Amino acid sequence: MNSITTIKTSIIILAISLSLWNCTERIDIELDSTYTRLVVEGYVTSDTAAHWIRLSETSDYFHNQAAPAVTGAEVAIDDGESVHMLTESDTLPGWYLTSPDYHGIPGRTYTLRIRNVDIDKDGMGEEYTAASAMRPVNTIDSIQIEWFDTFVSGYQVRVWAWDSPDPDWYAFKVWKNGVLVTDTLYELIVQNDEFFNGNYTYGIPSQFLSTDKPEEVVEVGDTITFEINGITEEYYNYVIEAQSQVFPQTPLFSGPPANIRTNFDNDAIGFFTAYSVNYSSTIATADIVNGGKP
Repeated sequence: MNSITTIKTSIIILAISLSLWNCTERIDIELDSTYTRLVVEGYVTSDTAAHWIRLSETSDYFHNQAAPAVTGAEVAIDDGESVHMLTESDTLPGWYLTSPDYHGIPGRTYTLRIRNVDIDKDGMGEEYTAASAMRPVNTIDSIQIEWFDTFVSGYQVRVWAWDSPDPDWYAFKVWKNGVLVTDTLYELIVQNDEFFNGNYTYGIPSQFLSTDKPEEVVEVGDTITFEINGITEEYYNYVIEAQSQVFPQTPLFSGPPANIRTNFDNDAIGFFTAYSVNYSSTIATADIVNGGKP
């Protein structure tokens, strides 16, 4: 290519670039309001405790206040043998509580029923239901915390336990000194037993504590408790979908955004689940805490 051709080519490229620059235009995207829907949060476990159900309404994308609470509802949990009525909190609008001695029983199916709400404001009460089976979970033999230092540093919780020969789905959480530190859906680890079905898990890493988070820093004498939940396949898929909307997406390889699944009828949003619970604890000793630190 001679110099004249090179100059012509450069001029053409520059002209194209300038034309593209001059063609930019500000586009205002209007996010219109949509119809209001009921939002439900809550669950039932095999622990004996005051379980809660939270009701609220959807709001606009740029609404900078807390979602409106739904008060005055009639909320009940039916396990097929008895119906337990929940009581609305006196201090937390939209929160409905079971009695403190309530607990679920593995093997039963729990149906949440919500009545006496008028989300669409048409003067007629609506009813919403969702159901979830409570699956059993095996007892944990023991746990151990171990220092790790890869792209992040902290402690991994290793678990020794049998897995049943049936297909299983699990959720894993961590407590430190009686405080749940993996307390968001983002931090919840869910796992199926595809790779260890019916086998013994010899110290499989199942949760993590990061030194980048002050509440997860482990000191000598801390009690670390691992919680395992026996969840349903439907809830497992729900968590995977919800986390996929939170974690960074690769535009070229990810699908378009979509509404996360729900198990409620009548167009409500949210997921009601029942799961069994088992725990195992260990005390952080000096050799473990200082073993990985300089």
